[in-house]
This record gives sequence, C-alpha cells and structure tokens, in this order.
Amino acid sequence: MIRGRKLNRKNFLAAEDMLQRLLNEPTVSVPDAARLLGVGKSTVYAAVKSGGVPAIRVGNRVRIPSRWVREVLQLQADHGDDTS
Repeated sequence: MIRGRKLNRKNFLAAEDMLQRLLNEPTVSVPDAARLLGVGKSTVYAAVKSGGVPAIRVGNRVRIPSRWVREVLQLQADHGDDTS
C-alpha cells in the first residue's frame, strides 16, 4: 500500500517513476518527497520552514535534494561507482 492506497498497476508505475527520479535527478518535488517519506506535503513544507529538511528554492518552487531523501530512506544511487 502507498499511503492507504492499494498498489494497482497505475500506482505501481507512479511509485516506480518517483523512485527513478529520486535515484537519477538532483532534486525532487515536495509532493514526491512527501510520498516517499510517508508524510503529507504540509509536513514537508513545515519541516523546510523550520530548517529540518534542506531545500532549494527556485522562484516560488521548493525542491528537496534527492541525496538527502536517499540518506533518510537509507537508499543509495547506483552510478557505477562504489563511493560508500
């Protein structure tokens, strides 16, 4: 289940796409970060505002560094090198 939703094919593909973005993109959106962390968007925005979550602001958009989310989730991006 993803936050109370059954994992049907559509939700599975969305989750897989979100995970690929997390592993391959330098930042993720607040909604993606919230889904990955299992919390609501407002919780992530509040954590950004209090300094508990690092963020990059671009105009009025807030982006969360993928590396930070991977560290919190104890995931590692595979870029062909073992730097851990």
